[in-house]
Amino acid sequence: MVLAISITALALRLYHLGANDLWYDEVYSVLISRDSFSIWNPPIYFAVLHYWIKLFGVSEFSLRFPSLIFSVLSIPFVFLLGKTVFNRRVGFYASVIMCLSSFHLWYAQEARPYSLSVLLSIMSTYYLYRFLKEERIGLGIVYALVSVFGLYSDVSHYHLFLLLIQLFSVAILTKRRNYLKLFLIFCAISLVFALRLEYFISKLAYIKNGFWIPSPSLKSLLFTLENFNLGYNVSIWLYWFSDFLVLIIFGFVFLALWKEKENRRRLIFMLLLAFLPLGLAYGFSKIFFSVYLDRAFIVFSPYYYLLIGFGLNYLKNKWLKMAILFACLVALFISLSSYYRNLMPVGPDHHSGVTLKKSFKPVLRFIEDNFQPGDRIMHTNSSPREIFGFYSRNKEVRQDFLFTSKMVDSDWNRPYRQGLGVLNVDDLDYVNFRRIWVVSCDWQRGEKLDKNSEAVNSEMRRKYKLDLSLEFDGLWIYRYLKI
Repeated sequence: MVLAISITALALRLYHLGANDLWYDEVYSVLISRDSFSIWNPPIYFAVLHYWIKLFGVSEFSLRFPSLIFSVLSIPFVFLLGKTVFNRRVGFYASVIMCLSSFHLWYAQEARPYSLSVLLSIMSTYYLYRFLKEERIGLGIVYALVSVFGLYSDVSHYHLFLLLIQLFSVAILTKRRNYLKLFLIFCAISLVFALRLEYFISKLAYIKNGFWIPSPSLKSLLFTLENFNLGYNVSIWLYWFSDFLVLIIFGFVFLALWKEKENRRRLIFMLLLAFLPLGLAYGFSKIFFSVYLDRAFIVFSPYYYLLIGFGLNYLKNKWLKMAILFACLVALFISLSSYYRNLMPVGPDHHSGVTLKKSFKPVLRFIEDNFQPGDRIMHTNSSPREIFGFYSRNKEVRQDFLFTSKMVDSDWNRPYRQGLGVLNVDDLDYVNFRRIWVVSCDWQRGEKLDKNSEAVNSEMRRKYKLDLSLEFDGLWIYRYLKI
């Protein structure tokens, strides 16, 4: 059955894998992979991508395939974790949910490290739990290695939360004679992580000085769980329906917590792994600066699915169980359909930092086919700039960024600064050009522009002649002539 579920997961993740153009973060994955150990992001995924590109080249399908592999491998490991901590049926339910999850499918079809982080998170907890129960030092060594790989792969650094919660949970699960062994293992993991502590601190300091992640509200906690349930692509009504189903299922989880002494410590262990990271991130974001991001929490979602699996397994009424299972499967299949149809009916506050993929290549090809000597390409939103550079047939054509005075960069919540390839629109008077192609959009795929794009184009219309205006499904092209 686990093999059948894994094959199903493979088929779902293969379908449409290379259909969408790469987006901003995926292009940066390729750029980072060229020198993965010299930047502040954890290097392992980008090192894997570097050698993958050498073997299989660069295409949308090829670049996303490693994420697909890591996602599919997570399926049997979540089954093993569920089987080891609870029983086979719990592991089975959790593996089915992960197989059909459009939340996990999203990152299985994206050239980013999140699927690898999920796999290493599950493996880390699996080998820790086995070590605590079997007391074999070999399992402890494997746990340490997998945990180090997790720390060196997770771009959001939420594996630190995972290790802290694992350490906290040890007091619930372990016997006293294991304390020294575990202490030495955690010290070894910490020492290896300390090798890149400078990069971690510098990244944290940069985010503190201004970043796009909004401060969370109490609703954000609910949104995170709803995204765990059904991903980003369903209507608010289906999210509410999933809340209702999960509420019933967790009612049985807490009933077991109260009645089942045998499973109590295991359930507490799993509850801590599933929910404490959200609380810690929420508290940190409220006290210091915001680091609350749903896609970062994906490393904790398998523990949430295992709790759902436990609740379903604990449900004794046959007909009620069948009704809830059927309702869950229907909701999951609807979310899959919405994902493949590229729908996102709820507002951006429900999926912060996540946008529908845009088709960048048709816009770029139109510009390239109509490009003339003396033309310049300018961008007013940072989203398409690197992507255009990546897909461009002629890498020699300059593509600069335009902004207006006192405009705040929405990516970093700080004013734009003039620099190499970054120009104030007022300085175009000193630039030699005959025509300027201005590419504008918003991060969200919709019918509006961001504030900088609106301001720049307003100023351009005042100073130059608008020769062409076209819209390509969320991307706008404006061509201006020097009068």
